[in-house]
Amino acid sequence: MILVTGGTGTSGADIVRELSSRGVKFRALVRNPAKADGVRLPGVEIVQGDMTKSLEAPLAGVDVALLHSASASNLVDLQCTFIDAARKAGVKRIVKFSVLGVDPKSTCRFQQGHAVVEDKLRSSGLGWTMLQPTFFMQNFLGQAGMIKSGTIYQPAGDGKSAYVDTRDIAAVAAVTLTQSGHEGKSYPITGPADLSFHDIAATFSKVLGRQIEYVDVPPQAAREALMKVGVPAWNVEGILELMDLLRGGKTAGVFPTVQQITGKPPRTLERFVRDHASAFSG
Repeated sequence: MILVTGGTGTSGADIVRELSSRGVKFRALVRNPAKADGVRLPGVEIVQGDMTKSLEAPLAGVDVALLHSASASNLVDLQCTFIDAARKAGVKRIVKFSVLGVDPKSTCRFQQGHAVVEDKLRSSGLGWTMLQPTFFMQNFLGQAGMIKSGTIYQPAGDGKSAYVDTRDIAAVAAVTLTQSGHEGKSYPITGPADLSFHDIAATFSKVLGRQIEYVDVPPQAAREALMKVGVPAWNVEGILELMDLLRGGKTAGVFPTVQQITGKPPRTLERFVRDHASAFSG
C-alpha cells in the first residue's frame, strides 16, 4: 500500500492525479475531507489524519509513503514526527518531497529545514528516495494578476533557474513510488532550460500575444508587498532568502532527471503558458 501526504496542495494534487491515471490504488492523507474533492479519483482511498496527531490508522499496512507537506514554520518537527511514526508502523520506504539545493548551511531556511529532515530520514533505518525540485512553473499562476496587468515584479535581478512543471515532478514521483530501483537515491528535478525573469516575460509575451515586462524590485519592496497580502512573516523571509539565492546566481542548473526517470522530456515554459493561457488572459 502507498500513502500520499500533502495530496491536496498544488504539487501533491498533481501526484495524486498522476498515480490515479496510472491505475494505482493508494491512500491519500488529508486533514479535512471536505476539502478533498479534487483528489476523489479512481483508486484513491481518502483517510483523515494530521501529522501532529496519531498516524497509526493512516499508516496501517503501508509499505511506501510520500512525505510531502506544505511550507510551515514547524515543517522539520512535523516531518521528523512522520518518519518516526512510519518506522514504528513498519513502513519500508519513504519518498521525501524535498527541494533543490538542500544544505544545512544554506542561507535559506527552506533548504536548511529540508536538509535536516533528509538527514533524519537517511539515519532512520528506512529505505529512502529524495525528490529535489526547483521553482515550480505553477507558481506563476499565483502571479496571474501581475501578468494580466502586463508587468512581472520580482526581486530576482538577472538570476536564472530551470523552472519545472509540477506535472513532471508528479511523473517522477509516481515512478519512484511504484517501481523498484530508486532506494538510496536523490533526484534533482528541473525543467529543460535555465531562465531569467527577462526570459520568462518574453515567453509570456510570445504566447499571449501582448507585451509583458519584467521589473526588478528591491527586496524590501517585495517584503512589504508580501506582508500586505497576509503572507506570514516567517514565510516572507524564507521567500526572500530564496530570491536572494536566485538573484545571486545560485539556483541555476539543468538536470536530466525527468527524461531519465519518465522517458519523456520535461515540459517547456512555453507549453506551460499555452496550457494555462486562460489564467493569464483577460
